Amino acid sequence: MRTSHAVALLAGMGSIIGGAGAGCGSSATPRTFDDTATDGGDLNGESGPGFGHAGDAGKGCTGLECQQKVCSGGGDTTVTGTVFAPNGTLPLYNAIVYVPNATPDALTKGASCDHCGAVTGSPVVTTLTDSSGKFTLKNVPVGKDIPLVIQIGKWRRQVVVPEIKQCVETALTDPQLTRLPKNQSEGDMPRIALTTGGCDHLGCMLPKVGIDASEFGLEADGAAKTVHVYNGNNSGTDGPGAANSARGLWNDAAKLKAYDLVILSCECQEASEVGGNSFGDASKGAPAFAAMNDYLAAGGRIFTTDFMYTWYRYSPDMALASATSMRGGAPQGGKPMSIDTSFPKGKALGDWLGTVTPGSNNKVDPDVVFANIISTDPTKTQLWATSGDPQAGPRVFSVNIPVGVPADQQCGKGVHIDAHVNNPQGGGGDVIDATYPKGCSSNLKEGEKLLAFFFFDLASCIQNEGEPPKAPPVK
Repeated sequence: MRTSHAVALLAGMGSIIGGAGAGCGSSATPRTFDDTATDGGDLNGESGPGFGHAGDAGKGCTGLECQQKVCSGGGDTTVTGTVFAPNGTLPLYNAIVYVPNATPDALTKGASCDHCGAVTGSPVVTTLTDSSGKFTLKNVPVGKDIPLVIQIGKWRRQVVVPEIKQCVETALTDPQLTRLPKNQSEGDMPRIALTTGGCDHLGCMLPKVGIDASEFGLEADGAAKTVHVYNGNNSGTDGPGAANSARGLWNDAAKLKAYDLVILSCECQEASEVGGNSFGDASKGAPAFAAMNDYLAAGGRIFTTDFMYTWYRYSPDMALASATSMRGGAPQGGKPMSIDTSFPKGKALGDWLGTVTPGSNNKVDPDVVFANIISTDPTKTQLWATSGDPQAGPRVFSVNIPVGVPADQQCGKGVHIDAHVNNPQGGGGDVIDATYPKGCSSNLKEGEKLLAFFFFDLASCIQNEGEPPKAPPVK
């Protein structure tokens, strides 16, 4: 299927270039690339001014490399646009955009050790989105039906730009072209486990960022559904179709490892047998903490708020347990939170919040802020936000696993927001019950926006968060 303008190419209508994203709402047969074309030499693969078509330089090229053109007068062939979450409205920071020269490999499902900058499909040109979600690809191959891949972690969408003209800008202005997939027919999506809790409805962030209602289900649905719901303690819900108890998930490392991401909603108490304050059928005993440790070591990602600090506080991994000092008990922490902009990705978070909430001025105001965390060890964790009244201290941290080793030796990640981002006692109308996700409203609260930033960016890959991200190399 072809159209004459890139901006008119709607999601689900363009041709897809192989991999799990084949189809995208279209019955067209996925295309592969001609990897055999040659033109006399090698292109060095750099993206940007001064690096042109290998054939123009009299050297050999392969596939789409042969369609890169030298522009006179210092010009360039560029593609610009903004990458969005599946909803087409929330811009995304640090997404990879590239033109592949071969069909990208299938993505591994479940916990895996993924490091930043790794993509497949022999990219010809690559770039990253900035804190407003915008990107500029330079030295793009010229011609019709140029493939484009948009990827962040295990989210990946493969589309085709109908035409790119030589030495001018092709602006992709339709969000439906440059958003991530809403469902598995449009592309690749991570497998997500959600445990519910009565004090923070984290699960409502998922439909608000655009995941189709058809992608929510139960463990028994297997790969047919992207999001599986489990009932935590004090959840006040049976979930869609009477979800299984979360205890069966977090007691089983093999089950956990089937998921790329695990979202653990606050249950109003620690519910930890190890901490001596268990309650309910889904309480966490030693087997649960051991299984979660195994999951993180294998490359799992967890997101927690308020009382779910329990996964760090009582971890059998002493390096992880000692990465933070906890008082617990959910004392008030004061609002708003202030983003730590002293490191590159912290500044990017502050700038991104300014894009999605104009006038935020590096502040974020979740429904409720707590002071469970006394301090964090800067050699083991990354501090993202603080607040100062009535008890000053850390409010958001991330930690890579194994703790305290170089980033290239780490696989897993935990992100803790010491707050309620969707507090059911604070109004707002969001409900997680047997109708989920129908009971969730459409607008992201401020705390949910903060969670969404981490959900997409920090879950994507492991790196030293104190350093700015780098675009993947061309091949």
